[in-house]
Amino acid sequence: MSSYDLISSTSLRRRYGLITFLIWFATALPLALSVLLIQARGLSLSEIGFVMGAYSLIIVLLEVPTGGLADAIGRKRVALLAYALEALSSILLLVAFSFPAFLVGMMVYGVGRALSSGSLDAWFVDELQAADSEVRLQPELAAIETVTLLALGSGTLIGSILPQLFSALPPDGTAILTPLATPIIGSFVVRIVILVAIALLVHETREIADDSGWRAGLRTAPSMIRDSLALSRTNKRFVLLMLASCAGGFALMSLESFWQPFFAQLPGASTADGSPRTILFGVIMTGYFLVGMAGNLLAAPLSRKLNQRYGLVSALARVLQGVFMIFLAASSALVPAAAFYWLVFLTAGLGTSPHATLVNNEIPAEQRSTMLSVQSLAFYAGSFLGGAALGWLAENWSIAGAWVLAAFVIALSSVAYIALDRSHRQAVMAQSTEPS
Repeated sequence: MSSYDLISSTSLRRRYGLITFLIWFATALPLALSVLLIQARGLSLSEIGFVMGAYSLIIVLLEVPTGGLADAIGRKRVALLAYALEALSSILLLVAFSFPAFLVGMMVYGVGRALSSGSLDAWFVDELQAADSEVRLQPELAAIETVTLLALGSGTLIGSILPQLFSALPPDGTAILTPLATPIIGSFVVRIVILVAIALLVHETREIADDSGWRAGLRTAPSMIRDSLALSRTNKRFVLLMLASCAGGFALMSLESFWQPFFAQLPGASTADGSPRTILFGVIMTGYFLVGMAGNLLAAPLSRKLNQRYGLVSALARVLQGVFMIFLAASSALVPAAAFYWLVFLTAGLGTSPHATLVNNEIPAEQRSTMLSVQSLAFYAGSFLGGAALGWLAENWSIAGAWVLAAFVIALSSVAYIALDRSHRQAVMAQSTEPS
């Protein structure tokens, strides 16, 4: 590898790491308190579940077409449009005070997320492999995941502090600019910075057709989508990965939608006047991202210990995640609930980069954005089911009951990874017995 390639790959990692940090920092700022804000503005648990499910449905409907668009017209163009829409969604959510208004805001956010999914990820993987053809993806993806979790943790903590700094604002639910609304404003500002960073730092060397305008790209995208969907149907290993992604989305949506109301009802989570201790919620969610980062860091040594059997690592992570979700659902005190909540995301982090490595190993480079979008489609389809079905269950039974069902689904998904591990071992054995 030449010195030019070394400098190029190092610069690429720094640029993508910075952009990744900004993206997830902006995402995290309102995360720890957003559901509490929506509740303060009058929405019920079932309405919140439906809004979150609709957000996932929009991603499901647009995931593959937008991934094909990124492959056809360029990842940078699509990324710029995506994060412009995410900035717009921040404004729409800031001024929302009704179910329809929140629905529109989250649907715009869903369009932005669908456009962003796979675009910059594919750009990074392709450019990195162009700079260093011998690069191992799992450590690189694990490093980026660590940056992501660090951004999520720090953004969540800062987002939980902002309402305390502006506690003199009108009570939540009575005005646009209130304490719980300040993280959304911060998120909007960071998203403007993201647009500038992408414009300045992202450069594509991948060849695109000479007539690579938007109209030509739209004409090219459908054929790419058809080819990618055909590949995903015929590749049994990729089908198993999509089923596992669907189960992951189902469980994660139930945690994202209902952890704040669940913790708010525990003793010590609110002040004497009933308002949430926002810093406490920020600490809990920051801990979730930090333990997720720790799980992600543990994935590499555990994978080495198990001879790079990524399917086995992922299966173990899913079983433990389901067990800890059941213990979380059964918790009635703040400290054990926080501990089990963190353990759920420790095991989720453990399985993230092995799963991503399995997915990327099944994808040809020329279809990477589209195929990553197919995989994300499965995740968000599960999220839609989790938001709609488990929202109803949480409203009519309990949040704990919804979490128990999600726990069984996530644990059962380990079967897909075990099948993948068995398929890989059989392939290795077949290669070893072939005559030289």
